[in-house]
Amino acid sequence: MMDYKTKRHLGYYLGLVIVLLAGVLLISQTLHDLNLVMGVTIFMSAFYVGWALLHHFIHHDIHAKIVVEYVLIGMLGISAVYFTLFLLK
Repeated sequence: MMDYKTKRHLGYYLGLVIVLLAGVLLISQTLHDLNLVMGVTIFMSAFYVGWALLHHFIHHDIHAKIVVEYVLIGMLGISAVYFTLFLLK
């Protein structure tokens, strides 16, 4: 069973998962164009950070620590894709 907190945030989770899965699908279809892959990756990262910060803002629990954490995770994702593509070239 889902607890109250999970049910309360289910819409946010589903929206995030749908957009990120669409991004992964787009990346898998455009692997021939590495610039497009990086563009989609940057968009996905920016969406992830923006979505998370909006969620915390709406629920009145946004703090500098949370902002830094989400930005660093987004940058880590971009870096992982960039260096993976660099190694595959």
